[in-house]
Amino acid sequence: MSVSNYAYAYARIRARMSELLDERRLKELVDARRDDFMPLLAGSAYKDKLTKEGLTEVNARGIEKALKEELIDQYLMVIRSTDGVISAIFEEILRRLEVKNLKAVIRAKAVGTTEVAMSFPVEGFFGRDISRLADADSMEGVIRRLDDPYKHVLEEALPEYEEGKKLFILENVLDEELFGAIWHKTERLRGADKEIVQKIVGIEFDIANIMTMLRCKSEGIAEEEMRKYLLPYTYAFDYNADAMKDSIAAETVNSAIQLLPASAYKGVLSDTFSSYEEKNSLITFENALRQYFFASVRDTLRGYPINIGMIIGYLYLKEIEIRNLCAIAVCKENDIPAEVTMKIVMM
Repeated sequence: MSVSNYAYAYARIRARMSELLDERRLKELVDARRDDFMPLLAGSAYKDKLTKEGLTEVNARGIEKALKEELIDQYLMVIRSTDGVISAIFEEILRRLEVKNLKAVIRAKAVGTTEVAMSFPVEGFFGRDISRLADADSMEGVIRRLDDPYKHVLEEALPEYEEGKKLFILENVLDEELFGAIWHKTERLRGADKEIVQKIVGIEFDIANIMTMLRCKSEGIAEEEMRKYLLPYTYAFDYNADAMKDSIAAETVNSAIQLLPASAYKGVLSDTFSSYEEKNSLITFENALRQYFFASVRDTLRGYPINIGMIIGYLYLKEIEIRNLCAIAVCKENDIPAEVTMKIVMM
């Protein structure tokens, strides 16, 4: 793919790279006293959004709203600065955030509440008002009011969900639809662009499959059923490979990890296992794998390469940065000590 297809977006992203918060500045925000947090954050690239919201003191919800708006602005800048397959790929990557909105609604409905986590403001771009679905009278009511591409896959999965009330059944079909759309778009790329994008999104797909496997092991779901939930899109985690058979057939989380073939994923999971045992939560594995993903994205930006990796890497890093800042804001609002806050921040 010729660089001319995304040269304008590349130039704009290249100028914004220096605005990403480095480890030192992120640590300053974590260590800052509550009264000092907002002045420090206002000294970053988020100043205009924070000012627009009238934020002068710590307000986690207001900060989250401002930062998520900034993230969407960056995605839209890239989409509008490109065309053809490049623009189409970034539209699908942006749709990940819409799917997160829909998952939040589904989770709320599953526990019988209308209180939904703050959504990413993508309604104006996609034209689907997902957040308002929370007032539906049932899970079926939510799905009935949806449009495709989500409606038909959720309708097909609803009977299985109703039988066992396993929420990840619905989340899984949303991931499969989304990841399939992204992967098919990447197949239209060529050369280095295709290789770079498939590596980054492929690692994200691998992490989804690994977490599905571990969740199934944790819940005692048999191998035959588990395989229905594994996504067919892989990068370095090929669950159909002969080397994976013992791990896939394992009965426990521990044995599944031990029987994994040597890989970066196995190293991450093995290093995190003691923390998993202590907390008895799969979130410890998910956070560790996300940290690995973060490092992988950063690797694509070494030397500021003149390729699509600069653009996709920047957007993913921006997303992670905003996740960090929202988490820090919540900790500041609730007077959580810096040493505790640091444990949930991706450095």
